[in-house]
Amino acid sequence: MKRIPVIFLKYIVFFIPAIIISIMLWNHYQDDLENGKITENDVQRIFAFDEGKRVVSAVSKDQQLHYAMYDPRSGKRIKEWTTASDPFNEMWPSIQGNNLLLALKNKDEQLMIEKLSPNGEKKELVQQKLQIPSFLNTNTYQWNGRFVFTGEMEGAAAVIGELKDGQFYVHNLNQLKLPARPVSIDAVMNSFKGQTPIPIFEITLKNDEKAYVSGISNHKHQLGVYVSKGAEPFSLIDDTVEQQLQKTIGSSQAFAVAVESEYPKRARKVKADGELGEVVPTSKPIYQTYVYQLNEEEVLIAGSTTKDEAKGKLTGYIYNHRTNKATSADKLFHSLSYESLQGQALSFNKNVKSNWLYYSSNKQLTGAYETKTNELKEFPLQTIISIENASPAHQTSVDTFTQYVMKGGALVINWVIWLFIPLLLFVIAIFLPPILRLIRKNKIKDSVTLQAYIVSVRETGTYINEQPVVSLQLQFQYEGKSIEKTVNTVVSYTQMPQPGQHIVIYYHPKKQKAMLLKEGDSSQPSQPKIIEGAVLRKIESYGTVGRGTVLSLTFESDQKSYVIPMIQATGFQFETGEKADLIDINGQLKMTAYGHEVRNRSGKDVTLTGTIQRVKQYPIAIHEQKPVLLDVTVSNGEQSITKTVSQFIPDHMQIAAGTQITIQTKKEDMDREMTLLQEKQGSAKVTKVAFAGVIGHLPLAIIQVERNGMLYEVKQPIDPITSVLPGDELWVAYHEMTRQASIVKYASI
Repeated sequence: MKRIPVIFLKYIVFFIPAIIISIMLWNHYQDDLENGKITENDVQRIFAFDEGKRVVSAVSKDQQLHYAMYDPRSGKRIKEWTTASDPFNEMWPSIQGNNLLLALKNKDEQLMIEKLSPNGEKKELVQQKLQIPSFLNTNTYQWNGRFVFTGEMEGAAAVIGELKDGQFYVHNLNQLKLPARPVSIDAVMNSFKGQTPIPIFEITLKNDEKAYVSGISNHKHQLGVYVSKGAEPFSLIDDTVEQQLQKTIGSSQAFAVAVESEYPKRARKVKADGELGEVVPTSKPIYQTYVYQLNEEEVLIAGSTTKDEAKGKLTGYIYNHRTNKATSADKLFHSLSYESLQGQALSFNKNVKSNWLYYSSNKQLTGAYETKTNELKEFPLQTIISIENASPAHQTSVDTFTQYVMKGGALVINWVIWLFIPLLLFVIAIFLPPILRLIRKNKIKDSVTLQAYIVSVRETGTYINEQPVVSLQLQFQYEGKSIEKTVNTVVSYTQMPQPGQHIVIYYHPKKQKAMLLKEGDSSQPSQPKIIEGAVLRKIESYGTVGRGTVLSLTFESDQKSYVIPMIQATGFQFETGEKADLIDINGQLKMTAYGHEVRNRSGKDVTLTGTIQRVKQYPIAIHEQKPVLLDVTVSNGEQSITKTVSQFIPDHMQIAAGTQITIQTKKEDMDREMTLLQEKQGSAKVTKVAFAGVIGHLPLAIIQVERNGMLYEVKQPIDPITSVLPGDELWVAYHEMTRQASIVKYASI
């Protein structure tokens, strides 16, 4: 752990260019995010649909149109996509059914119509290459909620495209029964503005004759056709043309309302002969009127409340010419101006069976209006900009930074290079040593540790960090055989190995390779050996320590004998024939449980780490081990307890306060002691002592104590050197309700 800062300082010089370039990169990334945000100049159009639950914005960037669909209530993006539009970014919206349809031209001057569903699905309706020879506005017409387009296709001089009922239909004029090939197509003057019962196109044929074609089709998607005899102008044969075309189309599609040409320009009904009739009945007069065809039954009449529009207010009505009813839509026009009626950018859409009317005023405003409840949902341009710029795509995040880096560029490439070099060096410096140690650990895993004799030492002439590499000739014994091996190692001139010196080595019998021990090498610990049900065969006494008696206990299991030193508490008696559970850890034998009750105790065993506070040694040795009495503080979570325990340690070993040791116990025993320590404490007199067995080195005592005339039970392991006898005074923690107690401190002995 201490090497990491040193290594970092060593390689910090390589990070300086990376840090400088990283700062530059971060600033450029932030500028890129800021430049990615849209402004009023970027937005081309905004549209609302799906009862105002969806809003679509069209943003012009990098010669492309970037569309985004939002849920205006949550401000979240639902869908985004890009279209390669023509340079003028013209588009016409239509809402048919519950879908938004956008007509525009691609970069190849071809008509595109994209159908957008509220769930974000997008479908291209135009499957054929329909060329728009002029501006889209010039070649696009509206009629009762339909869109009509004129253009050209390969092999056809003139084509009419019709968008109705959410579908797009192509009418190839070459496939009509005409006396010659069509060479041009033009709308009859004011035909789409109510001057004729149905919209009409004038077709010029290759033989200079004229033909007239309806601008809309019937329910079978058929156009009405009239071929002129000679080259009569439409003004001479208009009645004949209209009658002929209506035979195919029907009269239900008629333009029902038109605006009178004279002052004050009121909206009037159109009679069957095409002449203007009575003024459309509205609850309040409306002047300087504009009429917007919504569908087959309804029109939107918008205008001024006074004859002089400069003195009045903008108002409007939705008029149904089949029911002859006009519904006020005054609230719809509160955010619009009279000047907006005069431009082509204002559009309205309403389906026959729907109560919702949708509008879009260029890029400044869009909304949805519910005609029955007068509910108005408006979305001005600034709201759309706020939603767009607040989206995750324009915020600092891992995703946007990743996208920025993936775009590449000279700055990004330099940053990656200068970041990779120091990181690679740093990773090598940090992770290579552990990897090498792991490789070495695997090498010595199956090796044995042996003493070797240095036969000779020879310098190889190689130096590492100005230290010589020497070759050592080693000799050692393995399984009765004398083996010689040569190993190379780096040494210091001040610590040069000498012939005749003994050293410790690793030897791999299968690979027949020898390795020198290095700092940090550790032998593999062997797994503990559990010996269950060993029978006590022999008991020998070696004197007393405190109140306890030092014993040598000999157990037998599977015809093998095991000798364990033990201290027997006063009042407790080990008996031959009893069984115990033993454990062998690296050749060190210990008792884990003695006696039937203790060996069959249930509960979870836990190993706790304790810190020695006080050590008391005794001048007695048994089997090269000596007993010591320890005061140990054991922590369990935020609580701690000091316990007095005795152990045997090698007689040459010294142990001091501050040393940490491990103590095994049952979890419920520790929890009970910790809980009781939270209760009252005081002195108590021992009245009775019994034992249930031995846990490790400590006998499990059942002690009855008396305090203020009340009896309490203590059931816990006690120290055998200190022991507990009737008449002793103990300091205990006790619970007055359960009558349980725990020893806090033993009596002085």
